[in-house]
Amino acid sequence: MTAEARREQILDIAHAIVTAESFHAATPNRIAEEAGINRSLLYQQFGDLGGLFVALIDREGGRAAAQFAEAVATSGDTDDHPALRAFDSVLTAIDEHPATWRLFLFPPQGAPPELYARLARSQAVVREYLATQMRRADPDLADPEYTARVLNAAARELLQLRLTDPESATRERLRAMMRRLGSGLLSTRPVGAPAPN
Repeated sequence: MTAEARREQILDIAHAIVTAESFHAATPNRIAEEAGINRSLLYQQFGDLGGLFVALIDREGGRAAAQFAEAVATSGDTDDHPALRAFDSVLTAIDEHPATWRLFLFPPQGAPPELYARLARSQAVVREYLATQMRRADPDLADPEYTARVLNAAARELLQLRLTDPESATRERLRAMMRRLGSGLLSTRPVGAPAPN
C-alpha cells in the first residue's frame, strides 16, 4: 500500500469510528488496531491524534465544499429560485455522501475546535451565497442577509432530518417544505398585502 493509500485508509477508519461513536472513541490504539498497523505509523503520518483529526476534518470539509460547489453550479434549469435549486442539489449530495455530511450536520461528541471553526466559516459562505442569489433574483427583497440566515437554518434542520429519519423525511416532503418556506421568505410583497391582479 502506498503512503497516500495508507493515509486514506487511516482517515477512513478514524471517520467510521467518529461517526459511529465519537471523537473520544477514536483513540490511537483503536485506529491502529483496526487499520492493522503499528501505532507509530499514525504519528509518522499525522504527528499526533490532533493532527489526524484535523486531517480528517479538512478532507471531509473539502469533499463537502466540492459537493456544495457542484450543487450550486449544476442546480438545474427549473423556474425555482436559485437557493431552492441549491437545496435540491445539496439534498442529492447528502444522499450520495451521508458520512461526509453527517460530520458537519451532527458534530460528534469531543470534536476538536478546528471542526467548529471550519463549520462557522462554511456557514458564513453558505449564507453569503444565499444572500447574493436573493439579491440577484430580487433586488427589492427586504433584508436578504437575515432571510439567508433563516433559510440556511431551515435547510440545515431539514437536511438533518434526511439523515436521521429518511423514511419520513422523504426528498419530496423536504423539497415541498423548503419551497413553502422559500415562497414566503422570498416574496417582496408585505405580509397581508393583496396579491397583484
